[in-house]
Amino acid sequence: MSENYECILPEYKCVLGLRDIQLSVPEAVGVGSSAILGCRWALDTGEALYTVKWYHGAQEFFRFVPKELPNTRVFSQTGISVDISRSGAQQVVLRGATRGLSGRYRCEVSADAPFFHTVYKSAYMRVVELPDSQPIVRAQKSWYSIGDMLRANCTSPAADPPANLTWLLNGYEVKGLDIPPPDAYRKQVISDASLEDANRIIFSPWDTGEESVTVDVRIDDIYEGTTRATRYENKTNSEEEKSNRTSSFSQLIIRVQSSHFQKGRLNVTCVARILSVWTNSGILILDEERPQIAPVMGSRDSNSGQTELISSASIQAICLILLYR
Repeated sequence: MSENYECILPEYKCVLGLRDIQLSVPEAVGVGSSAILGCRWALDTGEALYTVKWYHGAQEFFRFVPKELPNTRVFSQTGISVDISRSGAQQVVLRGATRGLSGRYRCEVSADAPFFHTVYKSAYMRVVELPDSQPIVRAQKSWYSIGDMLRANCTSPAADPPANLTWLLNGYEVKGLDIPPPDAYRKQVISDASLEDANRIIFSPWDTGEESVTVDVRIDDIYEGTTRATRYENKTNSEEEKSNRTSSFSQLIIRVQSSHFQKGRLNVTCVARILSVWTNSGILILDEERPQIAPVMGSRDSNSGQTELISSASIQAICLILLYR
């Protein structure tokens, strides 16, 4: 949450009256949920509160005046529904958040006469569209041998903004490859390196000319690849009004090692996050494929001694027959 603080009167007057203003605005809320915006301050001895005003952008939508009855006033603004029963001097509650509520909110506090000291703080709140289910994790097979190449894919349902995906291997974070959706219209760029080469995988989700970050990661001799993650942010109000739900895709590619298995099992988890609002995960349990032990030739069973006795008696009988012929 980014905040701005400003005193409207000259600085030497601002040390009097109002001080220590604190603003509490959530970084993000989901569509349809409520948002609690808090604003606290301190008044010096002898000072009284005049008004508390709330703005969305440049438009005032709520005012608290302790000397008036009723104390609260709501100003009509498209998309804003104030819960009067829960709003007052130090907070305002918005119901049924819509995409149009994204934007900067400002709390402006004024002390009473004679100076009417006024201070304000502002912060940005974003309204997001959350996925309707947890991420799904898939692999090529359910069992792996030491030295096999494991390729796992994670898909998180459509959301705006798209979910950020993180891979965990037996609870430890590893790096995956962010990949574009199948119907992405942006150009995909991938190196000529073979996917079997676990020492060099380069992937760019799309070639857009936007700012990107390249990261090489090696954890416990596991190479997960190099990811170029494109970052972008919608700025205009018209874009904020639109629903731009997008699915998130990520791929994990590692060469399986003996240390990856715990009691013959490998836990692969994909965690999906959207800002501070939503977290969910998909889990895949893979088994270790162990080589079959070949049967030992010439093994004896419990009847072997009895067989030898029978064979010896047969030989003696044959010898006696030959002797008395």
